[in-house]
Amino acid sequence: MAVKMEKLENSRVKLTVDIDAQTLEGAMQEAYRKNVKRINIPGFRKGKAPRQIIEMNYGPNVFLEDAVEILVPRLYQEAARETEIKAVDQPDVDIEQIDRSEGAVFTFTVDVYPELQLGKYLGLEAEREIVQVSDEDVESVIKRQQERNAELVVADHTAVQEGDFALIDFVGYVDGKPFSGGAAENHTLEIGSGQFIPGFEEQLIGVEVGESKDVNVTFPEEYHAEELAGKEATFKVTVKELKEKFMPEIDDEFAKDVSEYATLDELKAGIRKNLEDEATRRTTEQLENKLLELIAEDSSVEIPQSMVEHQAGHLLDYFFQNMQRQGFTEEMYLQMSGESRESLQKQFEPQARTQIVHDLILSAIIDKEDITVSDEDVENRIQESMDAAGELTPELEERMREYWNSQRESLEASIMRKKALQLIVDNATITEVESISVTPASEEPAAEAVEQE
Repeated sequence: MAVKMEKLENSRVKLTVDIDAQTLEGAMQEAYRKNVKRINIPGFRKGKAPRQIIEMNYGPNVFLEDAVEILVPRLYQEAARETEIKAVDQPDVDIEQIDRSEGAVFTFTVDVYPELQLGKYLGLEAEREIVQVSDEDVESVIKRQQERNAELVVADHTAVQEGDFALIDFVGYVDGKPFSGGAAENHTLEIGSGQFIPGFEEQLIGVEVGESKDVNVTFPEEYHAEELAGKEATFKVTVKELKEKFMPEIDDEFAKDVSEYATLDELKAGIRKNLEDEATRRTTEQLENKLLELIAEDSSVEIPQSMVEHQAGHLLDYFFQNMQRQGFTEEMYLQMSGESRESLQKQFEPQARTQIVHDLILSAIIDKEDITVSDEDVENRIQESMDAAGELTPELEERMREYWNSQRESLEASIMRKKALQLIVDNATITEVESISVTPASEEPAAEAVEQE
């Protein structure tokens, strides 16, 4: 077998594999042995006909297609091993030539792991945001905790008001006929939340408990159900009950109810620390990404499209996992957004490309700086994870340790990436700039952390 490799654009290579007639004949014989038991030739017991008799009856190339199926994966694996390519996708296969007396020529065109020309990564300059957590930031988190712990109580008024939670029955009609999905009983609707079609909730204000009202609305032109988009509709709505939020007092008892803290002051201190920790994590990540972008601008690499698509697919799967935790299935989200899975995945491609380039940069630095991981590094990382899980039973601790040991290779890669990032940061000139306040994205995780302590 002779193999020739040709480098193409965008990190693709073309492998040309030339095999002789003897190799092709061996595959034909394998194909014969694979299929002979299913072939029935008059005058021979089923499965016992000689190959030459079968070829006389069905043609000399009767086993050629199966022979090619046998050869292709075998030849590709041998060619990939010989040329030491690192493929990132399945190859495109072409038969350039095939002749039983001369042999065959196959070509395999495949995307390979890209080669990065690493730019400057030491002595960079960047700004780092320093976040000051204010009293207002802490109060904002407490307010949201108060909202989440509010109770719904029967309202002391009987006419619908803004902010009420109305228990309603409704039936929707378009062109005088009920439509699918347009009816419900005992549905709780927060008035003013914007959950329903624009204009629906506003028309219920003033309606008395026990009364019914016809609510006239127009579906938006961009409504997810095409058969209803832009259509006028009438909903016959009956208000059955009104409730309103009863907000708990923010005091020491509130702190005990929503956390492990004994006093409100302790709760506030815990929230502040979590906000500061989250802000530090976020700004550190932002700094690292800025530095990686500077390195990327000074580096060169061709990323194969298949690699971008694979990574975008992973990001999309992670996105849908988050949606599921919020109560939305993939099908529900696609229907509401009017997007297809393919169009959404396309939107993740720029982020996927950036992640791939950053990973390639870190891998190149790890190789160039000969960054390694010791057993102690891995054990420390495992212990950090164990400590973060809190008190564990001996059985659960053993199971967790077994799990992390099974992930040892992944942990080593993660630690090396972190070391490479730290090397970049330690050798950069960082200018600190003060931020006005904590961003909303940082507040919520910190609040959740307080509640779980």
